[in-house]
Amino acid sequence: MYGFEVEGGFTFYKFRDFDGTEALTDGHLHWFWEIMRKAGQISVIFYDGTVESFSDFQQLVRREDQHFFFGFKDREPSGLFWLNGFTPKSCFVHIASMPGFHGKGTLQMGRGGLRHLLSVTDVAGGYLFDCIKGLIPVTNVLACRMAERSGFRKAGILPQAAYLAADNKSVDAAIFCAVRNNQDGESVVKIFNKGE
Repeated sequence: MYGFEVEGGFTFYKFRDFDGTEALTDGHLHWFWEIMRKAGQISVIFYDGTVESFSDFQQLVRREDQHFFFGFKDREPSGLFWLNGFTPKSCFVHIASMPGFHGKGTLQMGRGGLRHLLSVTDVAGGYLFDCIKGLIPVTNVLACRMAERSGFRKAGILPQAAYLAADNKSVDAAIFCAVRNNQDGESVVKIFNKGE
């Protein structure tokens, strides 16, 4: 089972291991789903409306082009993130924290997950990713703020790039990027330490 720990006592497990076996059960998925549903987070996390039921969630998690990681702290679901939109050395990340871990916990999970993604190497020792990207509706001000505090930099605004199914309208979205070394040669570690 592939997993990693981050500051604050959080441990993330990859849903589907490298050999294709599922490391977590439908019970684990349902546990996370119910926490998100009861907190009213479904329409915020899956703002485009493609995930409206537990069955939709299960299908998304099991898709070959989606790589889900589920976080726990003290044996309780703390957060999740998933990767998609892969290109050579980059991908998109989508992040959500469970209600009991908002604030400092969200920041620790965001920074720790990003550190991990930008430092993981393949068997030959080469970095898997040089750039991690995120797209957040500008209407979600808190998520945009947490992205920047976690080590992402806002690269710009894409007009009407995020469809909000609950409002049946498209809104502007901020594109965020985190790179191992930016144009100024500033390492990702220095960027992570800003705002601490």
